[in-house]
Amino acid sequence: MNTAYRGSAKVMGNGSIAGGSYDSVRIMGDSEVLGPIDCDTFSCIGNCKVRGNIHTQKMFKATGDIAVEGECSGEQLKLLGQLIVRGGVRGRIVNVTGNLEAQGYVDAEHLKIKGTIAVDGLINAEYADIRLYGSCRVKEIGGRQIDIRRSPWMSVKNWVKSQMHTELTVSVIEGDDIYLEHTKADVVRGNKVHIGKGCEIGRVEYRKSLHVATTAKTGVEVQL
Repeated sequence: MNTAYRGSAKVMGNGSIAGGSYDSVRIMGDSEVLGPIDCDTFSCIGNCKVRGNIHTQKMFKATGDIAVEGECSGEQLKLLGQLIVRGGVRGRIVNVTGNLEAQGYVDAEHLKIKGTIAVDGLINAEYADIRLYGSCRVKEIGGRQIDIRRSPWMSVKNWVKSQMHTELTVSVIEGDDIYLEHTKADVVRGNKVHIGKGCEIGRVEYRKSLHVATTAKTGVEVQL
């Protein structure tokens, strides 16, 4: 479906723009979008609150704190800071450094997160690369290749409070190739599964191979 855009919108400093369809939206400062928005590109340096869904045809790029009272979707989503979404997050490429919170789902082909995450629903990604910094929680994770371990650096510290305990808590993880560290899960299911240091897994189901580190804890291990 073709979208009829109506030009560009720009906020410098404090201000607001109406919801609607735009070629591009550029924000530098503190702003508010007063309704759902559909645009070709969205860029923000500062703080922004969107009262509704936000969809970008090409690029969503932000540095700062973004709050969306709906869903956030686009071809590419790139964030350095904090993204809090009342609905879900969807993009072909989703790259977050900082804090991601979603009351719904996260759906991507390529997902890369460095920092903390809190997702009430499912993370579904063909390739999920998650680097933990602090306490994280997700209901379920599914994908082709899943790699979860601690973040080796502290570039996220401006948006994530320092915490002594770094761990992901999740109900179910299911994928083809799974590598886990510092993860607490009820069930992990996959073809090739690596349970690394700091993991506590209730049940592991695997088809081809399973490796469990000596410092990891597993309950039931079943080859399908």
